Amino acid sequence: MRRNILAAVAVVVVCANTGARAHHSYAGFFDPKERTVAVEGRLESLLFANPHVVMKIRAADSTLYTVTWQARTWVERQAAVTKSTFQIGDHLVVIGSPSRDANSREVTLVREVRRPSDQWIWRSTTEFAKPS
Repeated sequence: MRRNILAAVAVVVVCANTGARAHHSYAGFFDPKERTVAVEGRLESLLFANPHVVMKIRAADSTLYTVTWQARTWVERQAAVTKSTFQIGDHLVVIGSPSRDANSREVTLVREVRRPSDQWIWRSTTEFAKPS
């Protein structure tokens, strides 16, 4: 009985560690110092919650991009962005790291967000490559 409990606890610990590592891995994305992309379009949806702020942006060619920013609390404190900063329909330009999968429309490691209509901008203080 005791051996079964220990085995079950070991499985839970291993699975929990694996999930945390996989969730926070950026191995599938380019290093922002090496390559970034600019995604420009209309904000279609915004999930302003933890574990990450997620924006869906529809480009002019109808491509839907998923932009995954930092945690909600980080975005509020470091970028001074709240859930009311952006409205559905806002035209945004987001610079971040693209997926290494050429078919993916995912962007993360966000380095800049702009709203041209009022010149609102947030830019990371860390260096990053110009969008390609």
